[in-house]
Amino acid sequence: MLGHLSRKAPAAVVLAAGLCLTACSGNGGTSASASPSARGSAAADGGTGGVMSSPGPSSANPTATSGAAGTGGSTGGSTGGGTAAGGTAATCRTSDLAFSWVSGGQAAAGGGADQKAAVVGLRNTSGHACAMRGYPGADLVNSGTQWSLVRQSAQVRTVTLAPGASARFTITYLPEAGSDSGAFRATTVVITPPNQRSSFDLPWKWGAVQLQDGATHPGTYVGPVHS
Repeated sequence: MLGHLSRKAPAAVVLAAGLCLTACSGNGGTSASASPSARGSAAADGGTGGVMSSPGPSSANPTATSGAAGTGGSTGGSTGGGTAAGGTAATCRTSDLAFSWVSGGQAAAGGGADQKAAVVGLRNTSGHACAMRGYPGADLVNSGTQWSLVRQSAQVRTVTLAPGASARFTITYLPEAGSDSGAFRATTVVITPPNQRSSFDLPWKWGAVQLQDGATHPGTYVGPVHS
């Protein structure tokens, strides 16, 4: 569906998949080192780098919206049924999950130039337990451009979801600061769960974001999946 869109790859050196990145300050708030989240195949681990400090914005939490289960086949080592070899939970497939914005962040459409946090919920809608570990792919998309977000430096853990249980991850973003210059007016965020290649399109509802696709330490980035 999004194959015709052009991607603006970050100009910084791309680190090996699965490694954590070093965070630093800049761009009006906390920032992350540039390494694209893979469109179609999200990173699994990501190492055990230091946890980035909270940006601390003050906007109100978003209201949770209902999500629909993603579609598409499973890849990335997922197995059918409830458990994989050795009794561990199978990898969560995109089609096992419902995607929605949930409370817990400070995201708000428009207003202010401080970093904000938007939280995505991933609910297991299958009839079996499944597990995720690492970073999702997260791509902001508008009518002609696809922007793959870099990863926050943070510790990752395996999250196992019983049927009906939920995990979450955070997209930290830097709102556009009152000028059309450099504004990325996203309409959708394309989410690829860890170890999967099929994605889910979630409408972006938080207004324009400062375009920093070529920045070494952008103020917009994605964190790992957690419980």
